[in-house]
Amino acid sequence: MRVRLAAAAAALVALAGCSSSGSKQAIQPGPSDSASPSPSAHYTAPPSVLPVPGATVTMSTAAAPWPAPVLLDNGQQSAAYIAAAGLPYAEEMLAVHYHAHIDVLVDGKPVPVPLGLGYVATGSKVVGLAPLHTHDDSGIIHIENDVPATFVLGQVFTEWGVRFTSSCLGAYCTGDGKELAVFVGGKRQSGDPTRIVLTKHEEIAVVYGTQEQMTKVPSSYSFPSAL
Repeated sequence: MRVRLAAAAAALVALAGCSSSGSKQAIQPGPSDSASPSPSAHYTAPPSVLPVPGATVTMSTAAAPWPAPVLLDNGQQSAAYIAAAGLPYAEEMLAVHYHAHIDVLVDGKPVPVPLGLGYVATGSKVVGLAPLHTHDDSGIIHIENDVPATFVLGQVFTEWGVRFTSSCLGAYCTGDGKELAVFVGGKRQSGDPTRIVLTKHEEIAVVYGTQEQMTKVPSSYSFPSAL
């Protein structure tokens, strides 16, 4: 786990260093990068409300793109965003390990799902991972846990720190001829999009735009053979 965590931390450093935003700080991998578990590192099911009531974080209502919390202010609130998603963080757990893919499209243009979702930093060191996390900006969501459990789409956006409801995604809300929709395998979903369950090799498209743009969404994703 320490090798993968150190490598991921180095990638986070490179990403932060390439950013033009003055608010992003480089996260340095520590000498050992041993993870410090959160108070409850065992997870089985999502909370009924997202963000978790009483969470101390704010969901962004800004325009895209949205950085991963671990890259902001030396990751000071990275653990809080994971807690708001009802998730623990600890060492990487691979007893249960599968992947889903998320595309985010705003006005017909892709918005990157960033590297570093689900990472926790203390000071300048990456110290742990949530069961839901990203290793790169491909949109692949890594789902890793010690036991079989249920994970939902709203948890990804909560740990990302982005407002996500039936009608709004960040700054983008239904109105003026535009709408927000979620597609799974190319099929438009009804009901609360935050409760969509993440399953193996699932393609999820979160789309904001016009009716015409709703007809041009991905229905599948070609996962690398190793995944």
